[in-house]
Amino acid sequence: MSEQRMMLYVTKLSNVNPVTLEQAISNLIDRCKFLPTIAEIREECSALSAFVNAHEELPTAQDAWERVYQVARSYGYENGLDKLEGLTKQCAKAIWKSFDPQNGDNFNETSCRAQFVKNYEVQEIRERERLRLSNSIKDNHLLLKAREKSERERALIGAGQKQIEMTSTGNLVEVAKEPVDVTEIINKSKISDKGKELLKQAIGG
Repeated sequence: MSEQRMMLYVTKLSNVNPVTLEQAISNLIDRCKFLPTIAEIREECSALSAFVNAHEELPTAQDAWERVYQVARSYGYENGLDKLEGLTKQCAKAIWKSFDPQNGDNFNETSCRAQFVKNYEVQEIRERERLRLSNSIKDNHLLLKAREKSERERALIGAGQKQIEMTSTGNLVEVAKEPVDVTEIINKSKISDKGKELLKQAIGG
């Protein structure tokens, strides 16, 4: 390996725990015919970290379907969905109507299972990518703050706190409204102090 390439490896892997990195490289050397790439090393480090920290593994698509089917039979259409969680529950929502007793004999297990498994496999890839990206920015303060801001804005939009703005290119986009501090507005108003106190009591401030 050239010195330039070595420095690239050092730079890209400098934020990995040294103990984890050493074990990951040892694991890869034992099974790889060629020098592991930076991406391969980071993937092995992530897998080791997940194992050491006892992160729950995602069930396979087939195992997730069996869990859904078992819950639907045990708890019924009305209560079963609440017994599921995580990615399994997310994917079950798309096919849960199939378990409605009002469908009578129209339930097609084979079709339902195929639809669930296909959706689960797609969502599983997305979830693993989300976890990878989340892990990659855990030490980057600026990106973490930007992500937190985006999540807050998305929550506000989901709660109906939204407005339409025009971008510099003339496109209309939906953005989150900034939360309104009613108490601050009252304090800055020109009404009497007694009036301010009455208004604060009325809003519970």
